Amino acid sequence: MQKTITRSLLAGVLLTATSCAGSYTALRPDRVPYQMAVATTGPVEFTYQYDALIQHGHRNKKYVKKETKYGYQIVDVRITNHTSQELNFSRDLTLFYGDRPISPVPAMQAAHDLRQGVLIYLLYIPANVTIGGTIDPITGQTRGGSFLPTGPIIAAGNIVGASSANSNLRREFEQYDLTNRVIKPGETVYGIVSLRETNVAPLRLEMRAPIATQTVPPASALPTPIPAAPSLNSEGN
Repeated sequence: MQKTITRSLLAGVLLTATSCAGSYTALRPDRVPYQMAVATTGPVEFTYQYDALIQHGHRNKKYVKKETKYGYQIVDVRITNHTSQELNFSRDLTLFYGDRPISPVPAMQAAHDLRQGVLIYLLYIPANVTIGGTIDPITGQTRGGSFLPTGPIIAAGNIVGASSANSNLRREFEQYDLTNRVIKPGETVYGIVSLRETNVAPLRLEMRAPIATQTVPPASALPTPIPAAPSLNSEGN
């Protein structure tokens, strides 16, 4: 009976303590029900959704706190190329935040800034538990009972959980990074855009310059060839 109680108590302590590390739920920008639309009739269709991390509620709460702390806005975006040429996101397109152009933070930099702490969970190592026994009224020490090395287990569980969540965030941010992303004619791509902004403003995507097209001038506009000079022939003279 004592062993059963001890095991149940240990399991409860570990389950509660190892849940301190935050998890990460994938944003999946390709599955977002976008509500904001810009330039849907132009050469580049652009839709976006703010609060990408918040959409998943408490499961990303650690990263939402970092987003607020460091002044980020994480945005899901969808882009469709309606032109007849390939477009490079970084070279051919300009993202506007309100009325000013803005450059998204590189995906790896944003993932680094938003990551949750890992080594801080080493502080749990001394958090061991003794079940049963008696307390010496003079020294305050516990005598007898069952010593449970819960501290290292709690620390290890949280470190693994936090590291795994950070890796999942980094991989998805890298997967949906739009830096130098080539968008083929008629193609729709999805991305995660990290903005170093504390407020929300309308976004729009514009082409840097009109697409250059090659045209063939009509026949009437071609220069009239000059007739060749007649050759001199001694037989007719």
